[in-house]
Amino acid sequence: MLFFAAENPGGLPGLFENNLLNWALLVVLLVILWNRIMPAVFASRKDKIDSALKDATASRAEGQAFLLAQQERVSNASREAEQILVEAKSVAQQMKEQITQQTRHDGEDISRKTKQQIETEIQMAKAELRSQAAVVAMRLAEAALPGAITSSTRDKLQADFVKQLDSIEGKR
Repeated sequence: MLFFAAENPGGLPGLFENNLLNWALLVVLLVILWNRIMPAVFASRKDKIDSALKDATASRAEGQAFLLAQQERVSNASREAEQILVEAKSVAQQMKEQITQQTRHDGEDISRKTKQQIETEIQMAKAELRSQAAVVAMRLAEAALPGAITSSTRDKLQADFVKQLDSIEGKR
C-alpha cells in the first residue's frame, strides 16, 4: 500500500507481502533514524544530568560548609556571651568595691568635717561666753566699784599703780 503496493488479482497474499515489506522498511528507517538522532539526544541528556549532579554535589558541599560555619558561629556566640557575662560580673564587682570605698571615704570626710565644725562651734561658743562674761563682769564692776571704793582704797590703788610704773621704767 505504501511503496510496493501492487495489485494482486488473487487478493490476500499480495496484501500481506506488501505490508510486511512496508513494515520492514519502516522499522529499518526508524532504526537508522534512531541510531543517528538519539545518541546525540541521549548524550545531551546525560551531560545535563551529569551537570545537574555536579551542581547538586557542589551545592550540598556548600550547604554543609555553611552549616558548619553557622554551627561554629552559634558555638562562638555562646562562648562570647559567657565571656561577656563573666566580664560584666567582674566589672560589676569592681564597681561595687569602688562604690563601697568611695562611700567609706565620703563618710570619713563627712565625719572629719563634722568634727571640725563642732570644734569650731565649741571654740566660737567659748569665745562668746568669755566675751559675755567679761561684759557682765565689767557691768558688775561698774555697778559695784563706785560704792566699794573709798578714798583710802583709791589712794592705795594709785600708789600701787605708780610703783608698778616705776618698776617697769627701772627694768628698762
